[in-house]
Amino acid sequence: MKSRLIIAPLLTLLAACGGGGGGNDNPVVAASVFAGNDQQIIEKSEFTIEAKGSPADGTFTWQRVSGPIIDGFPLDGALQTVTAPDIKADSELLLRVSYQTTDGQLVSDDLLIKIESNNQLPQVIITQTAPATLPSDYKDIITLSAAGSIDPDENGQINSYNWQQIAGPTLAVDSSSNATISFVHPLLDANTLITWLVTVVDDEGGESSSEYSHTLNKTSEVIIANAGTDQNVIELETVTLDATASETVTETFKCFWQQTAGTAVLDNQQQCITSFTAPATEAINTHTFEVTVTDSKGRTDKDSVDIVVNSKPLGLINDTGMNKCYNNTQEIACSSPDFPRQDASVGRDSGVGSHIEKVGKGEQAFDFTKLNQFADELLDSAANFSCIRDNVTGLIWEVKSPNTGTLPNTQLREGQNHYTWYLNSEDGVQPESELGTANSTCSNNGNCNLQEYVNEVNALDYCGGTNWRVPTYTELLTLLNYGKHGQSILLDENYFPNTPNSNLLADGLIYWTSQTAVDGTSLSQAYIFDMSNGNDLAYPKSNTAFVRLVRTAGAAQ
Repeated sequence: MKSRLIIAPLLTLLAACGGGGGGNDNPVVAASVFAGNDQQIIEKSEFTIEAKGSPADGTFTWQRVSGPIIDGFPLDGALQTVTAPDIKADSELLLRVSYQTTDGQLVSDDLLIKIESNNQLPQVIITQTAPATLPSDYKDIITLSAAGSIDPDENGQINSYNWQQIAGPTLAVDSSSNATISFVHPLLDANTLITWLVTVVDDEGGESSSEYSHTLNKTSEVIIANAGTDQNVIELETVTLDATASETVTETFKCFWQQTAGTAVLDNQQQCITSFTAPATEAINTHTFEVTVTDSKGRTDKDSVDIVVNSKPLGLINDTGMNKCYNNTQEIACSSPDFPRQDASVGRDSGVGSHIEKVGKGEQAFDFTKLNQFADELLDSAANFSCIRDNVTGLIWEVKSPNTGTLPNTQLREGQNHYTWYLNSEDGVQPESELGTANSTCSNNGNCNLQEYVNEVNALDYCGGTNWRVPTYTELLTLLNYGKHGQSILLDENYFPNTPNSNLLADGLIYWTSQTAVDGTSLSQAYIFDMSNGNDLAYPKSNTAFVRLVRTAGAAQ
Protein backbone atom coordinates (compact mmCIF):
# COMPACT_ATOMS: atom_id res chain seq x y z
CA MET A 1 0.00 0.00 0.00
CA LYS A 2 1.96 2.96 -1.24
CA SER A 3 1.32 6.67 -1.71
CA ARG A 4 4.23 8.92 -2.40
CA LEU A 5 4.01 12.67 -1.95
CA ILE A 6 6.33 14.74 -4.18
CA ILE A 7 6.68 18.54 -3.95
CA ALA A 8 7.33 19.96 -7.40
CA PRO A 9 10.40 22.30 -7.69
CA LEU A 10 9.74 25.97 -7.61
CA LEU A 11 11.19 27.45 -10.79
CA THR A 12 12.00 31.05 -10.73
CA LEU A 13 12.69 32.84 -13.95
CA LEU A 14 14.90 35.83 -13.52
CA ALA A 15 15.40 38.43 -16.19
CA ALA A 16 18.98 39.83 -16.40
CA CYS A 17 19.45 43.57 -16.18
CA GLY A 18 20.93 45.41 -19.13
CA GLY A 19 19.53 42.99 -21.64
CA GLY A 20 21.65 40.09 -20.39
CA GLY A 21 20.16 36.65 -19.47
CA GLY A 22 21.13 33.92 -16.90
CA GLY A 23 19.85 30.77 -14.83
CA ASN A 24 19.51 29.64 -11.07
CA ASP A 25 22.63 27.86 -10.01
CA ASN A 26 20.82 26.06 -7.01
CA PRO A 27 17.44 24.72 -8.21
CA VAL A 28 14.99 23.21 -5.58
CA VAL A 29 14.84 19.36 -5.76
CA ALA A 30 11.43 17.71 -5.02
CA ALA A 31 11.40 15.55 -1.83
CA SER A 32 10.16 11.92 -1.76
CA VAL A 33 9.95 9.02 0.70
CA PHE A 34 9.38 5.27 0.37
CA ALA A 35 8.25 3.22 3.42
CA GLY A 36 9.13 -0.15 1.89
CA ASN A 37 7.09 -3.05 0.57
CA ASP A 38 4.03 -4.35 2.48
CA GLN A 39 4.81 -7.31 4.75
CA GLN A 40 3.10 -10.42 6.15
CA ILE A 41 4.34 -11.65 9.52
CA ILE A 42 3.37 -13.83 12.50
CA GLU A 43 2.28 -12.42 15.88
CA LYS A 44 5.02 -11.80 18.47
CA SER A 45 7.80 -12.15 15.82
CA GLU A 46 10.43 -9.45 15.07
CA PHE A 47 10.39 -7.67 11.71
CA THR A 48 12.34 -4.80 10.16
CA ILE A 49 11.01 -1.68 8.53
CA GLU A 50 13.28 0.66 6.50
CA ALA A 51 12.36 3.89 4.74
CA LYS A 52 14.31 5.69 2.00
CA GLY A 53 14.06 9.43 1.44
CA SER A 54 15.34 11.96 -1.12
CA PRO A 55 17.14 14.28 -1.07
CA ALA A 56 19.44 12.75 1.51
CA ASP A 57 20.20 13.90 5.04
CA GLY A 58 16.52 14.37 6.10
CA THR A 59 14.84 12.96 9.23
CA PHE A 60 12.44 9.98 9.47
CA THR A 61 9.53 9.50 11.96
CA TRP A 62 7.38 6.31 12.15
CA GLN A 63 3.79 6.39 13.53
CA ARG A 64 1.02 3.79 14.06
CA VAL A 65 -2.08 4.80 12.04
CA SER A 66 -4.44 1.88 12.78
CA GLY A 67 -4.54 -1.74 13.88
CA PRO A 68 -3.45 -3.47 17.09
CA ILE A 69 -1.55 -1.50 19.72
CA ILE A 70 2.23 -1.86 19.34
CA ASP A 71 4.81 -0.71 21.86
CA GLY A 72 7.41 2.03 21.24
CA PHE A 73 5.69 4.21 18.66
CA PRO A 74 6.35 6.85 17.45
CA LEU A 75 9.92 5.95 16.41
CA ASP A 76 12.63 8.16 14.88
CA GLY A 77 15.00 6.80 12.21
CA ALA A 78 14.76 5.19 8.80
CA LEU A 79 15.60 1.65 9.98
CA GLN A 80 13.62 0.03 12.84
CA THR A 81 13.30 -3.46 14.33
CA VAL A 82 9.78 -4.04 15.72
CA THR A 83 8.11 -6.93 17.64
CA ALA A 84 4.62 -7.83 16.39
CA PRO A 85 1.88 -7.64 19.05
CA ASP A 86 0.05 -10.63 20.61
CA ILE A 87 -3.31 -10.81 18.86
CA LYS A 88 -6.45 -13.01 19.10
CA ALA A 89 -7.25 -12.99 15.37
CA ASP A 90 -5.54 -12.09 12.09
CA SER A 91 -5.08 -8.30 11.95
CA GLU A 92 -3.71 -5.48 9.80
CA LEU A 93 -1.29 -2.88 11.17
CA LEU A 94 -0.94 0.37 9.21
CA LEU A 95 2.30 2.36 9.78
CA ARG A 96 3.19 5.78 8.35
CA VAL A 97 6.69 7.23 7.87
CA SER A 98 7.15 11.00 7.60
CA TYR A 99 10.35 12.45 6.00
CA GLN A 100 11.46 16.05 6.43
CA THR A 101 14.29 17.41 4.27
CA THR A 102 16.89 19.88 5.40
CA ASP A 103 15.19 22.62 3.41
CA GLY A 104 11.85 21.98 5.22
CA GLN A 105 9.95 19.82 2.76
CA LEU A 106 7.69 17.16 4.43
CA VAL A 107 6.47 14.00 2.71
CA SER A 108 5.00 10.67 3.98
CA ASP A 109 4.29 7.09 2.91
CA ASP A 110 2.23 4.21 4.41
CA LEU A 111 3.27 0.62 5.08
CA LEU A 112 0.74 -2.22 5.61
CA ILE A 113 1.79 -5.05 7.93
CA LYS A 114 -0.49 -8.13 7.85
CA ILE A 115 -0.18 -9.99 11.16
CA GLU A 116 -1.20 -13.63 11.32
CA SER A 117 -2.51 -14.99 14.65
CA ASN A 118 -0.48 -17.96 15.85
CA ASN A 119 -2.81 -19.48 18.48
CA GLN A 120 -1.37 -22.29 20.59
CA LEU A 121 -3.98 -24.96 21.16
CA PRO A 122 -5.17 -25.58 24.73
CA GLN A 123 -4.03 -28.59 26.72
CA VAL A 124 -6.67 -30.87 28.30
CA ILE A 125 -5.91 -31.98 31.87
CA ILE A 126 -8.43 -34.24 33.69
CA THR A 127 -8.39 -35.36 37.32
CA GLN A 128 -10.80 -37.21 39.64
CA THR A 129 -11.48 -34.98 42.66
CA ALA A 130 -14.10 -37.02 44.55
CA PRO A 131 -14.63 -39.17 46.49
CA ALA A 132 -11.68 -38.33 48.70
CA THR A 133 -10.98 -42.02 49.32
CA LEU A 134 -10.58 -44.25 46.29
CA PRO A 135 -11.72 -46.56 44.88
CA SER A 136 -15.29 -45.35 44.78
CA ASP A 137 -18.22 -47.59 45.68
CA TYR A 138 -21.97 -47.82 45.04
CA LYS A 139 -23.82 -44.53 45.64
CA ASP A 140 -20.57 -42.55 45.98
CA ILE A 141 -20.66 -39.18 44.24
CA ILE A 142 -17.83 -39.23 41.70
CA THR A 143 -16.50 -35.89 40.45
CA LEU A 144 -14.17 -35.44 37.46
CA SER A 145 -12.57 -32.09 36.71
CA ALA A 146 -11.05 -30.51 33.62
CA ALA A 147 -10.59 -27.19 35.40
CA GLY A 148 -6.80 -27.73 35.34
CA SER A 149 -6.73 -27.49 31.54
CA ILE A 150 -4.48 -24.67 30.29
CA ASP A 151 -4.10 -22.30 27.36
CA PRO A 152 -0.35 -21.92 26.54
CA ASP A 153 -0.89 -18.45 25.09
CA GLU A 154 0.40 -15.76 27.41
CA ASN A 155 -2.97 -14.06 27.82
CA GLY A 156 -5.20 -16.95 26.74
CA GLN A 157 -7.93 -18.75 28.66
CA ILE A 158 -10.32 -21.70 28.35
CA ASN A 159 -13.80 -20.59 27.29
CA SER A 160 -15.81 -23.82 27.18
CA TYR A 161 -15.85 -27.49 28.14
CA ASN A 162 -17.75 -30.47 26.73
CA TRP A 163 -17.93 -33.94 28.26
CA GLN A 164 -19.05 -36.97 26.25
CA GLN A 165 -19.22 -40.52 27.57
CA ILE A 166 -17.93 -42.92 24.93
CA ALA A 167 -17.64 -46.20 26.87
CA GLY A 168 -19.40 -47.89 29.79
CA PRO A 169 -23.02 -47.92 31.05
CA THR A 170 -24.77 -44.59 30.53
CA LEU A 171 -24.33 -42.34 33.55
CA ALA A 172 -26.53 -39.37 34.47
CA VAL A 173 -24.22 -36.38 34.91
CA ASP A 174 -25.21 -33.06 36.44
CA SER A 175 -23.97 -31.06 33.43
CA SER A 176 -21.87 -31.88 30.37
CA SER A 177 -20.74 -28.27 29.77
CA ASN A 178 -19.16 -27.41 33.13
CA ALA A 179 -15.48 -27.66 34.01
CA THR A 180 -16.47 -30.52 36.33
CA ILE A 181 -19.04 -33.31 36.14
CA SER A 182 -20.54 -35.39 38.93
CA PHE A 183 -22.47 -38.65 38.87
CA VAL A 184 -23.47 -41.48 41.20
CA HIS A 185 -21.58 -44.76 41.22
CA PRO A 186 -24.17 -47.22 39.81
CA LEU A 187 -24.85 -50.87 40.55
CA LEU A 188 -22.33 -53.04 38.69
CA ASP A 189 -21.82 -56.80 38.53
CA ALA A 190 -18.24 -56.45 37.23
CA ASN A 191 -15.44 -53.90 37.33
CA THR A 192 -16.29 -51.58 34.46
CA LEU A 193 -14.16 -49.18 32.42
CA ILE A 194 -15.71 -45.75 31.86
CA THR A 195 -14.24 -43.54 29.11
CA TRP A 196 -14.93 -39.85 28.55
CA LEU A 197 -14.03 -37.60 25.62
CA VAL A 198 -13.36 -34.11 26.91
CA THR A 199 -13.11 -31.15 24.54
CA VAL A 200 -11.97 -27.66 25.58
CA VAL A 201 -12.06 -24.48 23.48
CA ASP A 202 -9.88 -21.43 24.17
CA ASP A 203 -10.72 -17.76 23.69
CA GLU A 204 -9.35 -17.80 20.11
CA GLY A 205 -11.47 -20.78 19.06
CA GLY A 206 -8.65 -23.25 19.43
CA GLU A 207 -9.97 -26.69 20.27
CA SER A 208 -8.36 -29.74 21.84
CA SER A 209 -9.77 -33.08 22.93
CA SER A 210 -8.54 -35.86 25.15
CA GLU A 211 -9.88 -39.19 26.38
CA TYR A 212 -9.98 -40.05 30.07
CA SER A 213 -10.68 -43.55 31.39
CA HIS A 214 -11.30 -44.80 34.91
CA THR A 215 -12.68 -47.98 36.44
CA LEU A 216 -15.81 -48.31 38.56
CA ASN A 217 -15.73 -51.28 40.92
CA LYS A 218 -18.40 -53.96 40.97
CA THR A 219 -20.90 -53.72 43.82
CA SER A 220 -21.84 -56.22 46.47
CA GLU A 221 -25.51 -55.96 45.41
CA VAL A 222 -26.63 -56.12 41.80
CA ILE A 223 -30.33 -55.49 42.42
CA ILE A 224 -32.01 -53.31 45.05
CA ALA A 225 -35.78 -53.44 45.40
CA ASN A 226 -37.52 -50.24 46.52
CA ALA A 227 -41.21 -50.47 47.44
CA GLY A 228 -41.45 -46.73 48.12
CA THR A 229 -41.96 -44.80 51.34
CA ASP A 230 -44.54 -45.69 53.99
CA GLN A 231 -47.86 -43.84 53.65
CA ASN A 232 -50.66 -42.58 55.90
CA VAL A 233 -54.01 -42.50 54.08
CA ILE A 234 -57.72 -42.18 54.77
CA GLU A 235 -60.15 -45.04 54.24
CA LEU A 236 -61.72 -45.22 50.76
CA GLU A 237 -58.88 -43.22 49.20
CA THR A 238 -57.01 -44.59 46.19
CA VAL A 239 -53.50 -45.62 47.24
CA THR A 240 -50.64 -45.95 44.73
CA LEU A 241 -47.74 -48.37 45.22
CA ASP A 242 -44.64 -47.55 43.17
CA ALA A 243 -41.52 -49.70 42.88
CA THR A 244 -39.99 -47.93 39.87
CA ALA A 245 -37.23 -46.48 42.06
CA SER A 246 -35.76 -50.01 42.32
CA GLU A 247 -32.28 -50.40 40.82
CA THR A 248 -30.81 -53.22 38.78
CA VAL A 249 -27.67 -53.76 36.74
CA THR A 250 -29.76 -54.73 33.74
CA GLU A 251 -31.73 -52.09 31.88
CA THR A 252 -35.11 -53.70 32.55
CA PHE A 253 -36.80 -55.40 35.49
CA LYS A 254 -40.25 -56.60 36.49
CA CYS A 255 -42.23 -56.47 39.74
CA PHE A 256 -44.60 -58.71 41.66
CA TRP A 257 -46.57 -57.42 44.68
CA GLN A 258 -47.94 -59.46 47.58
CA GLN A 259 -49.83 -58.30 50.65
CA THR A 260 -48.32 -59.67 53.85
CA ALA A 261 -50.68 -57.88 56.25
CA GLY A 262 -54.18 -56.46 55.73
CA THR A 263 -57.12 -57.11 53.46
CA ALA A 264 -56.74 -54.71 50.54
CA VAL A 265 -57.14 -55.89 46.95
CA LEU A 266 -54.53 -54.71 44.45
CA ASP A 267 -55.57 -53.66 40.95
CA ASN A 268 -52.60 -55.51 39.42
CA GLN A 269 -49.95 -57.51 41.26
CA GLN A 270 -47.56 -57.68 38.30
CA GLN A 271 -47.10 -53.97 37.59
CA CYS A 272 -44.31 -51.93 39.19
CA ILE A 273 -46.92 -49.19 39.72
CA THR A 274 -50.23 -50.47 41.06
CA SER A 275 -53.02 -49.23 43.32
CA PHE A 276 -55.85 -50.21 45.62
CA THR A 277 -58.75 -48.63 47.47
CA ALA A 278 -58.07 -48.24 51.18
CA PRO A 279 -60.64 -50.43 52.98
CA ALA A 280 -63.26 -48.89 55.25
CA THR A 281 -62.22 -49.02 58.88
CA GLU A 282 -63.37 -47.90 62.28
CA ALA A 283 -59.82 -47.84 63.61
CA ILE A 284 -56.24 -47.41 62.41
CA ASN A 285 -55.11 -50.42 60.36
CA THR A 286 -51.74 -51.13 58.77
CA HIS A 287 -51.53 -52.88 55.42
CA THR A 288 -48.11 -54.23 54.41
CA PHE A 289 -47.10 -54.95 50.83
CA GLU A 290 -43.95 -56.71 49.64
CA VAL A 291 -42.57 -56.27 46.15
CA THR A 292 -40.25 -58.76 44.47
CA VAL A 293 -38.08 -57.14 41.80
CA THR A 294 -36.52 -59.43 39.17
CA ASP A 295 -33.94 -58.30 36.62
CA SER A 296 -33.57 -59.69 33.10
CA LYS A 297 -31.02 -62.25 34.34
CA GLY A 298 -33.46 -63.69 36.88
CA ARG A 299 -31.84 -62.17 39.97
CA THR A 300 -34.27 -60.93 42.63
CA ASP A 301 -34.57 -58.69 45.68
CA LYS A 302 -37.51 -57.81 47.96
CA ASP A 303 -38.69 -54.74 49.84
CA SER A 304 -41.81 -53.88 51.88
CA VAL A 305 -43.93 -50.80 52.44
CA ASP A 306 -46.50 -50.07 55.16
CA ILE A 307 -49.76 -48.28 54.35
CA VAL A 308 -51.49 -46.99 57.49
CA VAL A 309 -55.22 -46.57 56.84
CA ASN A 310 -57.10 -44.16 59.11
CA SER A 311 -60.86 -43.84 59.47
CA LYS A 312 -62.41 -40.75 57.94
CA PRO A 313 -62.35 -37.78 60.34
CA LEU A 314 -66.11 -37.36 60.06
CA GLY A 315 -66.66 -35.59 63.37
CA LEU A 316 -69.92 -34.11 64.60
CA ILE A 317 -70.19 -31.41 61.99
CA ASN A 318 -71.76 -31.43 58.56
CA ASP A 319 -69.67 -31.38 55.41
CA THR A 320 -69.95 -28.69 52.75
CA GLY A 321 -72.32 -30.59 50.44
CA MET A 322 -69.89 -30.34 47.52
CA ASN A 323 -69.98 -33.43 45.32
CA LYS A 324 -67.90 -32.17 42.38
CA CYS A 325 -64.26 -31.16 42.02
CA TYR A 326 -62.91 -28.17 40.09
CA ASN A 327 -59.70 -26.59 38.88
CA ASN A 328 -59.41 -22.84 38.41
CA THR A 329 -62.00 -22.73 35.64
CA GLN A 330 -63.98 -25.95 35.24
CA GLU A 331 -65.10 -29.26 36.69
CA ILE A 332 -62.43 -31.99 36.84
CA ALA A 333 -62.10 -35.55 38.10
CA CYS A 334 -61.67 -35.65 41.86
CA SER A 335 -58.73 -38.00 41.34
CA SER A 336 -56.68 -35.26 39.64
CA PRO A 337 -53.26 -34.99 41.35
CA ASP A 338 -53.02 -31.31 40.39
CA PHE A 339 -55.93 -30.31 42.66
CA PRO A 340 -55.94 -32.90 45.47
CA ARG A 341 -58.07 -33.35 48.61
CA GLN A 342 -61.05 -31.25 47.59
CA ASP A 343 -64.28 -31.20 49.60
CA ALA A 344 -65.94 -33.70 47.27
CA SER A 345 -63.22 -36.31 47.83
CA VAL A 346 -62.71 -36.07 51.60
CA GLY A 347 -64.95 -35.76 54.65
CA ARG A 348 -68.49 -36.98 55.18
CA ASP A 349 -69.79 -36.31 51.67
CA SER A 350 -67.24 -38.69 50.12
CA GLY A 351 -68.37 -41.52 52.40
CA VAL A 352 -72.08 -41.50 51.57
CA GLY A 353 -73.18 -44.85 50.19
CA SER A 354 -69.87 -46.53 50.93
CA HIS A 355 -69.20 -45.95 54.59
CA ILE A 356 -71.82 -43.66 56.12
CA GLU A 357 -75.22 -45.06 57.06
CA LYS A 358 -77.80 -42.37 57.68
CA VAL A 359 -80.39 -42.34 60.43
CA GLY A 360 -82.71 -40.16 58.38
CA LYS A 361 -82.55 -38.58 54.95
CA GLY A 362 -81.01 -35.57 53.27
CA GLU A 363 -78.83 -34.36 50.41
CA GLN A 364 -75.22 -35.67 50.30
CA ALA A 365 -74.10 -36.47 53.86
CA PHE A 366 -76.73 -34.28 55.51
CA ASP A 367 -78.87 -36.48 57.78
CA PHE A 368 -82.22 -35.03 58.93
CA THR A 369 -85.25 -36.48 60.76
CA LYS A 370 -88.65 -34.79 60.85
CA LEU A 371 -90.27 -34.21 64.28
CA ASN A 372 -93.80 -33.30 65.31
CA GLN A 373 -94.83 -30.63 67.84
CA PHE A 374 -93.91 -32.97 70.70
CA ALA A 375 -90.49 -33.80 69.21
CA ASP A 376 -91.64 -37.29 68.20
CA GLU A 377 -90.03 -38.75 65.05
CA LEU A 378 -92.04 -38.79 61.83
CA LEU A 379 -91.63 -40.67 58.57
CA ASP A 380 -89.52 -38.85 56.02
CA SER A 381 -92.60 -38.72 53.79
CA ALA A 382 -94.56 -36.70 56.39
CA ALA A 383 -95.93 -33.49 54.88
CA ASN A 384 -96.61 -31.78 58.21
CA PHE A 385 -93.78 -31.43 60.71
CA SER A 386 -92.73 -28.82 63.26
CA CYS A 387 -88.97 -29.31 63.75
CA ILE A 388 -85.94 -30.98 62.23
CA ARG A 389 -83.34 -33.00 64.09
CA ASP A 390 -79.85 -32.94 62.56
CA ASN A 391 -78.59 -36.48 63.21
CA VAL A 392 -74.95 -35.42 62.69
CA THR A 393 -74.77 -32.49 65.12
CA GLY A 394 -77.66 -33.54 67.37
CA LEU A 395 -79.19 -30.06 67.11
CA ILE A 396 -82.95 -29.51 66.71
CA TRP A 397 -83.97 -26.75 64.35
CA GLU A 398 -87.10 -24.66 64.12
CA VAL A 399 -89.25 -25.17 61.01
CA LYS A 400 -91.00 -21.95 60.01
CA SER A 401 -94.77 -21.82 59.61
CA PRO A 402 -96.29 -20.87 56.24
CA ASN A 403 -96.51 -17.18 55.36
CA THR A 404 -100.15 -16.05 55.78
CA GLY A 405 -100.26 -12.30 55.69
CA THR A 406 -98.48 -9.02 55.17
CA LEU A 407 -96.22 -7.60 57.87
CA PRO A 408 -97.03 -6.91 60.65
CA ASN A 409 -100.21 -8.95 60.20
CA THR A 410 -98.40 -12.26 60.39
CA GLN A 411 -98.16 -15.28 62.71
CA LEU A 412 -95.48 -15.65 65.39
CA ARG A 413 -93.19 -18.12 63.59
CA GLU A 414 -93.60 -17.06 59.99
CA GLY A 415 -90.36 -17.04 58.02
CA GLN A 416 -90.91 -13.53 56.69
CA ASN A 417 -90.72 -11.94 60.17
CA HIS A 418 -87.42 -10.15 60.75
CA TYR A 419 -85.80 -8.62 63.81
CA THR A 420 -83.12 -6.31 65.16
CA TRP A 421 -80.23 -7.89 67.07
CA TYR A 422 -81.08 -7.68 70.80
CA LEU A 423 -80.02 -10.51 73.12
CA ASN A 424 -79.59 -11.10 76.83
CA SER A 425 -76.74 -12.93 78.53
CA GLU A 426 -76.01 -13.96 82.12
CA ASP A 427 -74.66 -10.45 82.65
CA GLY A 428 -77.73 -8.72 81.25
CA VAL A 429 -78.38 -7.14 77.88
CA GLN A 430 -75.45 -7.65 75.50
CA PRO A 431 -73.57 -4.51 74.38
CA GLU A 432 -74.97 -2.44 71.51
CA SER A 433 -78.22 -4.45 71.39
CA GLU A 434 -81.04 -2.76 69.48
CA LEU A 435 -84.66 -2.99 70.82
CA GLY A 436 -86.45 -2.67 67.52
CA THR A 437 -89.94 -1.30 66.96
CA ALA A 438 -93.20 -2.98 68.02
CA ASN A 439 -95.60 -4.19 65.31
CA SER A 440 -93.19 -3.29 62.55
CA THR A 441 -91.25 -6.19 61.04
CA CYS A 442 -92.88 -8.96 63.07
CA SER A 443 -96.23 -9.88 64.63
CA ASN A 444 -95.18 -9.00 68.17
CA ASN A 445 -97.04 -6.42 70.19
CA GLY A 446 -93.67 -6.00 71.85
CA ASN A 447 -90.51 -4.83 70.13
CA CYS A 448 -89.37 -6.82 67.07
CA ASN A 449 -86.03 -8.06 68.32
CA LEU A 450 -84.39 -11.47 68.71
CA GLN A 451 -84.82 -11.82 72.47
CA GLU A 452 -88.56 -11.07 72.30
CA TYR A 453 -88.94 -13.80 69.70
CA VAL A 454 -86.85 -16.36 71.65
CA ASN A 455 -88.95 -15.71 74.79
CA GLU A 456 -92.24 -16.19 72.97
CA VAL A 457 -91.19 -19.47 71.30
CA ASN A 458 -89.88 -20.87 74.60
CA ALA A 459 -93.17 -19.93 76.24
CA LEU A 460 -94.90 -22.29 73.78
CA ASP A 461 -92.78 -25.28 74.87
CA TYR A 462 -92.31 -25.61 71.12
CA CYS A 463 -91.34 -29.13 69.96
CA GLY A 464 -91.02 -30.24 73.55
CA GLY A 465 -88.36 -27.75 74.57
CA THR A 466 -87.91 -24.39 76.29
CA ASN A 467 -84.21 -23.93 75.50
CA TRP A 468 -84.60 -22.36 72.08
CA ARG A 469 -81.91 -19.80 71.16
CA VAL A 470 -80.33 -17.94 68.26
CA PRO A 471 -77.71 -20.23 66.63
CA THR A 472 -73.99 -19.55 66.82
CA TYR A 473 -71.96 -18.81 63.70
CA THR A 474 -70.76 -22.43 63.44
CA GLU A 475 -74.20 -23.91 64.10
CA LEU A 476 -75.87 -21.91 61.35
CA LEU A 477 -73.02 -22.75 58.98
CA THR A 478 -73.77 -26.49 59.36
CA LEU A 479 -77.07 -26.07 57.48
CA LEU A 480 -75.48 -24.65 54.32
CA ASN A 481 -75.16 -26.99 51.34
CA TYR A 482 -72.58 -25.39 49.04
CA GLY A 483 -73.25 -28.04 46.44
CA LYS A 484 -76.42 -26.07 45.66
CA HIS A 485 -74.39 -23.00 44.69
CA GLY A 486 -76.17 -21.11 41.91
CA GLN A 487 -79.62 -22.09 43.20
CA SER A 488 -81.91 -19.69 45.03
CA ILE A 489 -81.23 -21.14 48.48
CA LEU A 490 -78.47 -23.30 49.96
CA LEU A 491 -80.83 -25.18 52.29
CA ASP A 492 -82.57 -28.49 51.69
CA GLU A 493 -86.12 -27.15 51.23
CA ASN A 494 -87.56 -30.62 51.82
CA TYR A 495 -86.71 -30.06 55.48
CA PHE A 496 -86.62 -26.27 55.71
CA PRO A 497 -89.71 -25.01 53.86
CA ASN A 498 -91.51 -21.65 54.00
CA THR A 499 -88.44 -19.59 53.15
CA PRO A 500 -89.23 -15.86 52.87
CA ASN A 501 -88.95 -13.95 49.62
CA SER A 502 -85.30 -13.03 49.04
CA ASN A 503 -86.40 -9.55 47.90
CA LEU A 504 -88.08 -8.76 51.21
CA LEU A 505 -84.83 -7.41 52.66
CA ALA A 506 -82.53 -5.17 50.67
CA ASP A 507 -79.45 -7.20 51.65
CA GLY A 508 -80.85 -10.59 50.65
CA LEU A 509 -81.81 -13.80 52.43
CA ILE A 510 -79.84 -12.95 55.58
CA TYR A 511 -80.12 -14.74 58.95
CA TRP A 512 -78.76 -13.66 62.34
CA THR A 513 -76.22 -15.56 64.40
CA SER A 514 -75.81 -14.99 68.13
CA GLN A 515 -72.23 -13.77 67.79
CA THR A 516 -71.11 -10.16 67.90
CA ALA A 517 -68.51 -9.18 65.28
CA VAL A 518 -65.54 -7.68 67.12
CA ASP A 519 -63.55 -5.40 64.82
CA GLY A 520 -61.55 -3.64 67.51
CA THR A 521 -63.48 -0.39 67.39
CA SER A 522 -67.13 -1.21 67.98
CA LEU A 523 -69.58 -3.92 69.17
CA SER A 524 -72.41 -2.60 67.03
CA GLN A 525 -72.39 -5.45 64.50
CA ALA A 526 -73.16 -9.18 64.59
CA TYR A 527 -72.56 -11.95 62.06
CA ILE A 528 -75.18 -12.96 59.52
CA PHE A 529 -75.28 -15.61 56.78
CA ASP A 530 -76.88 -15.11 53.39
CA MET A 531 -78.71 -18.38 52.78
CA SER A 532 -78.83 -17.75 49.03
CA ASN A 533 -75.05 -17.76 48.51
CA GLY A 534 -73.44 -18.81 51.80
CA ASN A 535 -71.59 -15.54 52.35
CA ASP A 536 -71.11 -14.24 55.88
CA LEU A 537 -71.04 -10.59 56.89
CA ALA A 538 -70.70 -8.36 59.93
CA TYR A 539 -74.06 -6.58 59.95
CA PRO A 540 -75.33 -3.59 62.00
CA LYS A 541 -77.42 -4.74 64.96
CA SER A 542 -79.85 -1.90 64.30
CA ASN A 543 -80.77 -3.44 60.95
CA THR A 544 -83.21 -6.33 60.70
CA ALA A 545 -82.63 -9.89 59.49
CA PHE A 546 -84.43 -13.24 59.57
CA VAL A 547 -83.80 -15.88 62.25
CA ARG A 548 -84.06 -19.66 62.58
CA LEU A 549 -83.95 -20.83 66.19
CA VAL A 550 -82.10 -23.91 67.41
CA ARG A 551 -81.90 -25.93 70.60
CA THR A 552 -79.69 -28.69 71.91
CA ALA A 553 -81.45 -32.04 72.22
CA GLY A 554 -81.28 -33.50 75.73
CA ALA A 555 -80.29 -30.20 77.31
CA ALA A 556 -82.28 -28.68 80.14
CA GLN A 557 -85.80 -28.09 78.96
